[in-house]
Amino acid sequence: MKPLLSESDSQRIAAVVAEAEKMSGGEIATAVIAESDDYGFRELAFALVVGFIVFTVTALFDSSMEAFFSSLFWDFNSRLLPFIYSWIGLFFGALAYFLAQIPAVDRLIVPKKVMAAAVQSRARRHFMEAGVYDTLDHTGILIFVSLLEHRVELIADRGINEKVDPEIWNSIVKKMIGKISAGELSDAIIDAVRESGDILAEKIERRQNDRNELDNSPQELESGS
Repeated sequence: MKPLLSESDSQRIAAVVAEAEKMSGGEIATAVIAESDDYGFRELAFALVVGFIVFTVTALFDSSMEAFFSSLFWDFNSRLLPFIYSWIGLFFGALAYFLAQIPAVDRLIVPKKVMAAAVQSRARRHFMEAGVYDTLDHTGILIFVSLLEHRVELIADRGINEKVDPEIWNSIVKKMIGKISAGELSDAIIDAVRESGDILAEKIERRQNDRNELDNSPQELESGS
């Protein structure tokens, strides 16, 4: 599978994270995932609905279908029509399932609320798995990008949230989405890290014995896991 970030982009992001963390007692983690859920059930349901609709429509034109096949085959048996309808429905259902694997189609058939919930859940899970919640002063933040859903989650631990207006984080997220939409994924992450670092520098004092508690490199997560 092609990496979501090139090696040079990962190194750039890691360097910017390290630089941003020097200014405060905060810790910054970044993560990118192709999709936060495989949406398999939704895709299957879509395929079944398409197959059923096609089956129903062909069945409604029963006489026309019989005339069509009779014109092709002299000895055509009309008892075969239900099987033909089923195979046509199955074919279009399979085609619909195949098309549902395309990200743009997924975004059409999966409700935005479902995608938002999936991204939030996956981001919170990584927040725990990566130990962002477990820094010394609870001053970790996670910048999480989910590409298929076109969503960004910025999660700050309680040591930061009590000092920063949530609208500030929302502003960073909006800027990121704009850059990612323009194909500037790595630059979007870098700009968000720098801006977050400036905010942390204002709000979180750096300890004299401060140490790096989180990996500076962006994590590329396995889709749907």
